[in-house]
Amino acid sequence: MTILNRGQIVVYPTKTFETWAISHSEDELFFSETPEPTVYLIEEEFWDDELVIEKYRKKIIQRECSDICSDQTKWPIIKDNEQFQRYFTVHLGIMVFDLLENDLSCEEMDL
Repeated sequence: MTILNRGQIVVYPTKTFETWAISHSEDELFFSETPEPTVYLIEEEFWDDELVIEKYRKKIIQRECSDICSDQTKWPIIKDNEQFQRYFTVHLGIMVFDLLENDLSCEEMDL
């Protein structure tokens, strides 16, 4: 087991996001009773959750919404952390462990 030098933001879609996604999806969508989260790795140490959410909010919105709809003009307008948390439930943490023995692989993504 290896500890990674990263913290994490775990993002779950809320019913508000699901409603938007279903009405704007370019593909057929299915949301389960317990939707799967997305995990974003961030700096290992931080002191203020609100500042971290503010720092990464736009990138997370881009990533989550681009999976649903390529037309950014149809994305929800989310200007602050309060609005962000209407669309996503967020949990932050500072410990990330890799339970596998093989090396991590990375792939760049365009947003």
